[in-house]
Amino acid sequence: MDPVRYFSALVLVGGLLALAIWLLKRLRLGTRHGESEALNIISHTSLGTREKLVVVRFGDKKLLLGVTPGSITRLATSRADSSVDGSDQPSRKRTS
Repeated sequence: MDPVRYFSALVLVGGLLALAIWLLKRLRLGTRHGESEALNIISHTSLGTREKLVVVRFGDKKLLLGVTPGSITRLATSRADSSVDGSDQPSRKRTS
């Protein structure tokens, strides 16, 4: 096999592999987006360009999470059938 045909075949196989990976990610084969019973994102809101608050239902609990590029912090927890109130967290007083 001459070098041109070898290189062409290599590029073709690499391109097909890249296309297959892109299609799998795009179509999310094997997982159904939003249909997990154990974990659901209920709502989220942005606080800045890279920070947000997220309410997640995990099993029988709701978690209020603070998400930043460097960390994820649990801010409050409640049962899934009640509202998130942060009552299980100690009160924090803000000082100026």
